[in-house]
Amino acid sequence: MGEANYKPLTASEIGALWSTYMLNSMTSTVFSYGLGYIQDQDVRTHVQAAYDQAIQIMDDLKSIFAQENFPVPIGFTEKDVNLKAPPLFDDTFYLSYNNTMGKLGIPRYGRFLSVSTRADIRTFFSNCLSNASMQFNQTTEALLSKGLLIRSPYISVPQKAEFVKNKKYMDGYSLFSDKRPLNAVEISHLNANIQTNSIGFMVCIGFGQTAKSQYVRDYMLKGKDIAKKHIKMFSDKLLESDVQSPMGWDESAKNSTEAAFSDKLMMYHLSLVSAANVEAYGLSVAESQRSDLSLIYSRLIAEVGRFAKEGADIMIKNGWLEEVPQADNRDQLIKKRTQK
Repeated sequence: MGEANYKPLTASEIGALWSTYMLNSMTSTVFSYGLGYIQDQDVRTHVQAAYDQAIQIMDDLKSIFAQENFPVPIGFTEKDVNLKAPPLFDDTFYLSYNNTMGKLGIPRYGRFLSVSTRADIRTFFSNCLSNASMQFNQTTEALLSKGLLIRSPYISVPQKAEFVKNKKYMDGYSLFSDKRPLNAVEISHLNANIQTNSIGFMVCIGFGQTAKSQYVRDYMLKGKDIAKKHIKMFSDKLLESDVQSPMGWDESAKNSTEAAFSDKLMMYHLSLVSAANVEAYGLSVAESQRSDLSLIYSRLIAEVGRFAKEGADIMIKNGWLEEVPQADNRDQLIKKRTQK
């Protein structure tokens, strides 16, 4: 890039690049541990590909950071993983985890792409988006072949297009008449939120039984209970409309109590899970037309927000929360100038 055409990174691009490095340094660490124990060669192939992909993204980011004189985030390293710790999860957990990370990466990288303006940054995030899509598609095929994929529930195909006839369509609470059945979009969100909470539930179990700090263990137990409660609420809403709730994964955490990951990494991971839930619930509010669903999602967003705040407090107290790049403090700069 010639000096005449050089454009500095925007705030949006800085935030997106920083977040991408943090995410991939964490996932590469998780996958490096899993690769030490995965026996299923098909699962190993997909996890190895995800690990290699995360390392490549971090290498590309380091090149961008060097070009911009941007300090490389600390993120997560070999200090945050104990490769000698006993297996914590079954092989198929890593396949489902890999699939979930690809699923979450698609909207994340799509959003990062949409806020980027510089050509090289747009190319970088286009590649990230393409890789996340490929990761999701390949692991979905693998889950299908193993009979492990949690499918969305089936409903009948409509016989004709229709318009909403009255305002009762939006009602979720009625004392005098039954509320309408869930529509396809509402079912889709309930199903997706069950799946996300299911993987979060498993992560909290594994992390909770291996965390060193009692504060972190208690936090993981709380996260497990929240995920379990949310799964039940969403499942109950499906059953109210006689829609089958998706069955959970067969993967389970093993009974190891030896720490595989640092408390810092586990807390950061839960912060990402919380952020993903808030984002998913927000979209669910926007696209669910029944009033009872909107109210439930709004209440759950507040609950997850409180949980995330508690987690951030633990991370700050222990010096684990790495700062996101921020705008200059103009008042502070003025005061410094005045003091000279």
